Amino acid sequence: MNFSSTVVTALSDLGGVDMARKAEADPGLRRGAIAPALDRLGLRELDPWGNEDESAAAVLAVRAAGTVVLSWPLAQELAVPPESRGSVAGILLATPGARRAEHADLLHRCASVDPSGGWRVCLMAPASAVAPSPLDPFSCIVEPAPGRADLDGARAGFMRILLDGYWVAGAVDRVVRLATAHARDRVQFGVPIGSFGEIRWRIADMVLARDGLDEMCLDTWWRMCHGRATESDVLALRVHMIESAATALSHGHQVLGAMGLCEEHDLTVIDRHLQAVLRRPAGLVGSAGLLADAVGRLGFDATFGVKAWN
Repeated sequence: MNFSSTVVTALSDLGGVDMARKAEADPGLRRGAIAPALDRLGLRELDPWGNEDESAAAVLAVRAAGTVVLSWPLAQELAVPPESRGSVAGILLATPGARRAEHADLLHRCASVDPSGGWRVCLMAPASAVAPSPLDPFSCIVEPAPGRADLDGARAGFMRILLDGYWVAGAVDRVVRLATAHARDRVQFGVPIGSFGEIRWRIADMVLARDGLDEMCLDTWWRMCHGRATESDVLALRVHMIESAATALSHGHQVLGAMGLCEEHDLTVIDRHLQAVLRRPAGLVGSAGLLADAVGRLGFDATFGVKAWN
């Protein structure tokens, strides 16, 4: 069994997606049950800036956490550069004036990075316990904190976007598995619905979205490991992450039908728990605007390269 499957198995034994559902009802489970499990596995101590093996372990651990939409700010914690972990508990992505962040009550002191303002950094602290909304189940109010964060905002922000990509990739993989299992097991007119053309093309689109996101995460990780990642690269990953999640979720709900819209179903839990990372600091339109600005300034080294035009 490889590292990734070992972590997925351990988190599934913790309760899987059902633990996310329980943590919504009782946020104290995050400290009481989830944090000790992560500490036993040593996941919160991983260094994504370390050597290639440890960096790979860190991103794969975050992807494994995404498969169960783990109710813990693992990406926020691991995005903090090792030299800053004594003074900063997590990295937030936020535009000026933003006053909410998911799981901020678990992060006593955060560095908020603004991708729309040159990756400027300011310190934030939680000002409330969990104050949930339907699509933001672990939202907390945050406020500016005194002091200065001694870290490179671009470096930390790039890593947070990369880790978010892996977390969403794990969740998208779980959505694909839920949909394919349902298509195999659900029988209509005497045959599995997976034999119907409409279901097959929807699942094909979902698999393509999942595999494409995995490939883009891997490419961006490799570029970061070799010091080649640019602002255009990481913002392109964020845009693709949002588009891939939208494809998987929309088709997943269509394949599962009314059952997939029930509050009790795992697909609905995953959909709800993905919204915060898909919408902060900006949704698809805002993230695409940030990407266009970055490409204008820096160009984009892709299959068909784009030169800077500003």
